Amino acid sequence: MRPLLRFAAKALAGLLALQVVLLLLLVAAQAVPNRPIVAHLATAVQTGDYGTPYAPDGFGGQADRFTECVVLGYGVSSPGDPRGLWYRATGGPRLSSCEDGAGEIRHLAAGGTLLTPATYFRYWNGYSVLTRPALAALGVPGVRLVTAGLLAAATVAAFAAVARRAGRGPALALLVPLAAATNAAAMPSTAFSHGIALAAVAAGVALTAVAARRGWRGAAVGTGASGALFCYVDLLTVPPMAWALCAAVAGAVAFTARPLWWPTARVVLAAGIAWPAAFALTWISRWVVAALVHGPEVFSRVAEVGRFRVNGDNGAMVSQALGAGLRANWQHWLDTTATARPLLVVAAVVALAAVAVAVARRGPAALATAAVLAAPALVVPVWYEVMSNHSQIHAFFTYRSLAAAVGVVVMACLVVARRSEATALPAQGDGHAAGWRPWRTPPRAVSPTPTSR
Repeated sequence: MRPLLRFAAKALAGLLALQVVLLLLLVAAQAVPNRPIVAHLATAVQTGDYGTPYAPDGFGGQADRFTECVVLGYGVSSPGDPRGLWYRATGGPRLSSCEDGAGEIRHLAAGGTLLTPATYFRYWNGYSVLTRPALAALGVPGVRLVTAGLLAAATVAAFAAVARRAGRGPALALLVPLAAATNAAAMPSTAFSHGIALAAVAAGVALTAVAARRGWRGAAVGTGASGALFCYVDLLTVPPMAWALCAAVAGAVAFTARPLWWPTARVVLAAGIAWPAAFALTWISRWVVAALVHGPEVFSRVAEVGRFRVNGDNGAMVSQALGAGLRANWQHWLDTTATARPLLVVAAVVALAAVAVAVARRGPAALATAAVLAAPALVVPVWYEVMSNHSQIHAFFTYRSLAAAVGVVVMACLVVARRSEATALPAQGDGHAAGWRPWRTPPRAVSPTPTSR
């Protein structure tokens, strides 16, 4: 018990130290001058690259330009804003979104004064570390290009990390559903704010895959860091996707390195706990920092929005029925994505075939291992239920987590089906007549005793 407590204390200390780094980065982002940002935003308003809340995503659905407007307008106020840098960084001034924001941008570009309220503190808004310098230097098209490069690099890193440690087949199974049956690939060009969040997901997967080779402690550190990173840059787009993918990858890597049931379950459990714990602590630390500067009413404002996102009423758009969030996302996925149904069919065939191979190679106990590895997929429907209001209103982008859940299940089946000498069923007569069990240590080869001449 003491080693566990020591590890938890060290992890907590490291996570708290990370919050200081994140805060300093946020201050640095706010220090970027607003004058060039306003000039580039004015150009975007003229060209139509800013101002439309929604647009076709090219995949049968719609892109969330509203959140993109939020991201572009974060930190923007009059170039001569008299409020201190610390006050603005901890509070979070931002323009109104889209149509109203376009008018404010024109006003600022014409030399007008606008001190936007510094009250957008319910998120870290860490994306500004990327967006504000890129926007000041390159404009909105440049931000899209930078986001595209970041997402591509993070995706390649995620695939390489998982493929090296769990196999190419499982790595493809994990990522293909997102690429083939969601609008994720279009996000850098249509709603780059989501592209940044997806890049954080992929980077977290890569980090988790590397760290999980060190056992449950490494898995906890990797997934915890991933959860903190995602909280820093995301605006509550796909948290269940990031959580499920990281926990699943930790389990897949652990089982590939040491194909035993209990060590694998321990890694999945550690990862499954570490991600939301780090995510929550990082988010709460943002509110604490804001409250220290802007007063305790910060918590009441955050609590009000939180209650609405969990079970608030929004007319006909929101149902309070059990499972309404899951149904809304499932229906949206099938209705707007032409490849969703074919993907589900192919995924079912591959998963069933892999399970059959796994049972043939490892015995019925392989089913228990597959269930442990696939368990992180349950995060998605549970999240939809807990965050029912948010999941129903924003089903047009939260649905992507369903594709991630499919990838988790198929990857789990393929990992268990892979041939492994360490878990091959022992031959008869080798002293293991009771049969192989996944929680037992595999039999070791016995070297022949050398004879003297």
